[in-house]
Amino acid sequence: MARRFGRLLLVASALLLLALLAREAGACTCAGDRAPCQAYWQADAVFVGAVVGETKFTADEGAYKHRMRLVRLAVEQPLRGVEGSEVEVATGWGGGDCGYGFRQGRRYVVYARRGEKDGRLYTSICARTRPLEEAGEDLAFVRGLAAAEPTGTVFGQAHRRNYYWKEGENVFKPVAGAEVTVEGPDLSRELKTDAEGRFRLGGLAPGKYRVTMKVPPGLFYETAKGETRAVSSEVEVAARGCAQAEFYLEADTRVAGRVLEASGRPAADLRLQMRGAASDPRNINTFLYAKTDAEGRFEFKAVPPGEYLLGVRILGSVGEPLPYPRTYYPGTPSKEAASVVKVGEGERVGDLEMRLPPRLEEYEVTGTVVYEDGRPAPSASVYVDQMEDDRTGDHRSAQADESGRFAVKVYEGLNYKMSAYPRGATGPAAQSPWIDVPPPGARPVKLVLPVLKK
Repeated sequence: MARRFGRLLLVASALLLLALLAREAGACTCAGDRAPCQAYWQADAVFVGAVVGETKFTADEGAYKHRMRLVRLAVEQPLRGVEGSEVEVATGWGGGDCGYGFRQGRRYVVYARRGEKDGRLYTSICARTRPLEEAGEDLAFVRGLAAAEPTGTVFGQAHRRNYYWKEGENVFKPVAGAEVTVEGPDLSRELKTDAEGRFRLGGLAPGKYRVTMKVPPGLFYETAKGETRAVSSEVEVAARGCAQAEFYLEADTRVAGRVLEASGRPAADLRLQMRGAASDPRNINTFLYAKTDAEGRFEFKAVPPGEYLLGVRILGSVGEPLPYPRTYYPGTPSKEAASVVKVGEGERVGDLEMRLPPRLEEYEVTGTVVYEDGRPAPSASVYVDQMEDDRTGDHRSAQADESGRFAVKVYEGLNYKMSAYPRGATGPAAQSPWIDVPPPGARPVKLVLPVLKK
């Protein structure tokens, strides 16, 4: 299945990132900036304050402990959920942990959530926290609360990927005329996005609403369960507040065809790969995957427009042994002889036929794992890596018996290297040297482990 670029971003849930600060991913990912009318009611604390100091502390989350900044701010204007003249707010250090870059002496409007376990206030760059001079919209919203009607608003925008964006342009462009339905306990209202892809519905009673957008013709969206023609999200609206729903789509561009074995039979359940061709610098790092069905048919979905190479093993085959050598469409082992697949935005290329070479024969490699002093290595782990362009492709492993003997199957005609580790050992110092896997009919191999000094 092709790699997905767009996903529905539920901005209403973005604040869940605040306390955890996106640690697991190792890189900061936020769902986008929320309007003050949403951020204000979702935060546990909102205030204007100036940074007067900071320290460090260890956040304890059971199995995971990490150091964080603890910033002290003098409260100049409490807006919601704070008391006292000073407040401490925890955040990360920046970069992968989404930490907000507070600076000594600078004034901010801070949006923070309170940790469930420790009761601390947390913020990040995923919140609406910002320098005071950039917070005019925030302060205007707070000033207008007293006179505002006790109703709420649902709003948002439909986007599509801009494949041809240039520096200074947005990587998305609006989707105009998309049909949007807002449903609540006593309401169902149909809207259409405007020329900027925006929609808005006000005067709503506080509560939960489902926002559903029909995927317009020519565009594509996929969930974990598969392709869908309607995308939904649930939002909650507070009195005098709002909720935002953003929809991100892709052009419905597809590349499809059929793969046949050398005998002419369909090649079923075969993993195929596409990668940007050298003639297409924009997509040189685009990598797509699909599988054939029982009839050998395949389809790559949401393909960025461009020029591609299609084939088997052209990106390696880690975790999935394949009984074929590297083969490019329409059926050649040579990249230079491969046909380039060209596809335009919204186009469907659907008549490709690829012919595979004969299946590779599998054969068994046997051997023993011993130490340098000749002792057998019982239960040693044996690793076999198939090499393609000096990179690891197919990976296999086996375990030696109590006498150090092992057997592992590989495909004839491919290049493999093998090595071993003693039972329970890790690290290169304990590993045997890598050796070439011999061809069929060769004598058993011997993998020699170093004797480590204690």
